Amino acid sequence: MQSIVILALIAIAAIQAAPSSPKIDKAWGEPRGSTMTEAVKCLFLVGPFDCAKAKTDADNAAAAARESYPADTLHNGIGDAFRHCYWNALMTLSIGRNQAKKVADLHEDNNTTGPLTEREMDLRNNEIGRQAGSESKNADEARAKCHTYVSTGHLTLKP
Repeated sequence: MQSIVILALIAIAAIQAAPSSPKIDKAWGEPRGSTMTEAVKCLFLVGPFDCAKAKTDADNAAAAARESYPADTLHNGIGDAFRHCYWNALMTLSIGRNQAKKVADLHEDNNTTGPLTEREMDLRNNEIGRQAGSESKNADEARAKCHTYVSTGHLTLKP
C-alpha cells in the first residue's frame, strides 16, 4: 500500500513539474519550460514535494517578470535576469537554499541548447537570487531586492 501511495505522489509531482502545454517559443524555436526529463530527475534528486514547490515558484517568477519587463527582455535581458533571481529567491524561501541550488543547477544542466555564456549568466543570477532569498523575510521583499539588483546592474543582464 505504501508503494502505491509513493508512486501516486511521484506521478502527481511529475505532472505538476511538467509544462501544462508544450509551447514552442517562436523567437528561439525551442520548447520553453521544464521538460519531462528534467521533471523526473527533479523528483529523484530533490523529492516530489520540493520539486512541485519549485515549479510553482518558477511559474510565479515568470509571471512577475512578464508583468514588470518588456517581452523582448525575457530571454537574455533584464526580464530574464530578474526571473532567475526571483525564482531562486522564492525557492530559497519555500524549500531552502540547498534544495533551491539543486533544482536550479538541474535546470541549467538540462538546458544544453544555449551558449556557455548564457548558462554562466543564469548560474550567477541564480546564486544572487538565492542570496536575496536568504536575506528576505518574504516573497515581496525578495522581489524588491531582485528589482533593485536589475536596476543597479548587480545581476548579469546579457550573456
